[in-house]
Amino acid sequence: MKNPVAKIYTGRGVITVELYPEHAPNTVRSFIWAASEKMYENRLIKRIVPGFVLQPSYCYFDDKRCDYMIEGEFGANGFDNPIEFREGIVAMAGDGESEAHGCEFFITLSDNAAARLQGRFAPFGRVIGGMEEVKRLENVETVRVYPNGLEGSVVNQPVEDEYMLRVEIDTFGEEYLRPEIKYWVE
Repeated sequence: MKNPVAKIYTGRGVITVELYPEHAPNTVRSFIWAASEKMYENRLIKRIVPGFVLQPSYCYFDDKRCDYMIEGEFGANGFDNPIEFREGIVAMAGDGESEAHGCEFFITLSDNAAARLQGRFAPFGRVIGGMEEVKRLENVETVRVYPNGLEGSVVNQPVEDEYMLRVEIDTFGEEYLRPEIKYWVE
C-alpha cells in the first residue's frame, strides 16, 4: 500500500506532504476527512513561530465544523507513535496530554522543536516537497496577537494576509473512513 500524499496550496506555492497512516491512523483519517469536507479551503494563516512551527490551521478557523477533538496518537497518551519530530514533520495540535484537535495541524520549522513536541503531539506526516514555501512563510513579517482564552500562546500572525487555499489528497485508491471523533467543542 502506498502512503497518501497531500498537496497544501497556499497563495504562492504548494507544500507536498506524505502521510503515515500506519503510525497515526485516526489522525491521518481526520486530516483526510477535513480536507474532503473542504475545511481547509480559503483559510487565513494565523500562526507562525519562526524556528518552531508554521500552523496553517489555527483556532479552528472560527468555523464550528472544525471544532472537534480526537484521541491523541502520541506517547503522553500511551500511544506508540514512532515518528520523531524534526524539521518538516506535520502533526496535529492538541492539549499535549491526551487529545488532538481534529483538523488543527502544524509543520515543524526546525529540528530543535522536537524537545518541546515529542511525545505530546501527534505527528502524522512529513514535508516531501515545497519546503521553500514553508520557509518563505516562516520568514514573512508578522505581528504578535493575543487570542482570547489562549494566554501564554505565542501567536505571530502575518502582517499581510497569507492563505491556505485548499488541501488535495491522493489516497492512491485506498479508502479512508471518517475519523473517530472524541467530542465536538461547544
